[in-house]
Amino acid sequence: MRLRLEAAGTLDIAHALSVLSLHSLPAQENINSGRAEVHRVLRIEDHLIDTRLTLDASGISVDHDAPMELLPQLQTVIIHWFGLEQDASGAYQALSEMQGFKILAVAFPHLRLISYPDLFEALATTVIGQQVSLAAARTLAGRYVDHLGDAHPSGLRAFPTAEATASLSPAEIQAIIRCPLSRAATLHTVASWYLDDGQELGQRPDEFLGQLLSLRGVGPWTRDYMALRGLRDPKIFLDSDLVVRRALKDLGIAPGAGASLPVGTGYLATLLLWAHDSVNRGK
Repeated sequence: MRLRLEAAGTLDIAHALSVLSLHSLPAQENINSGRAEVHRVLRIEDHLIDTRLTLDASGISVDHDAPMELLPQLQTVIIHWFGLEQDASGAYQALSEMQGFKILAVAFPHLRLISYPDLFEALATTVIGQQVSLAAARTLAGRYVDHLGDAHPSGLRAFPTAEATASLSPAEIQAIIRCPLSRAATLHTVASWYLDDGQELGQRPDEFLGQLLSLRGVGPWTRDYMALRGLRDPKIFLDSDLVVRRALKDLGIAPGAGASLPVGTGYLATLLLWAHDSVNRGK
């Protein structure tokens, strides 16, 4: 079956695919940039849904095998993942009036926040990626999906569940991912917390983030990154991120610029700085 989802405003195909590619895991999804296609197995309730997404400037066409009763949830998942309902026009206008950001708003006029299709996936990959390079994070997360992700007839694997993760000991997780024991212990801790409390708090972001920060091994960067890419909080400016700091320095913007950002523009300021750094370092 095919599902059509329209985007608010223009969908920047190249940007969306580049973000996905930066975090893509071979066992989990296939991305065909030339055809603007993403093949991914999504877990909805207890079903593994085979989805093939084709992106265009006005939205996404989704070929899938979801049963009819799960279509509303599938639609919600993809809209959240790609931020299809996000109207960034107000944030762009506000940032265009700020010194240093105007040039970025002109250079990257259609950015939108690409999130994750599942809250636990956002949480687990964020924890795995703490204090390591993006390449290292992908390697660790790839092992995690290879070993714990449910296999699908398509040849892809679904992202591991919190239940599968919490059922292992930190030492067992360490053996699978081949990371420091402290990182494996944090992943085990957040998976257990997610099962007990976090999943239910997903609709109450302040409580979710407050409890998350109280967990051993979780720091401010993890909380803020989860707020941004997991919960889609538009107020978050990720000034603790090294790439954001590097871009601010390159543009001559004061490190404390986040304090003067208009309310609701923090997410877009972060995206613009990430985009600038990506282009600048690619020269």
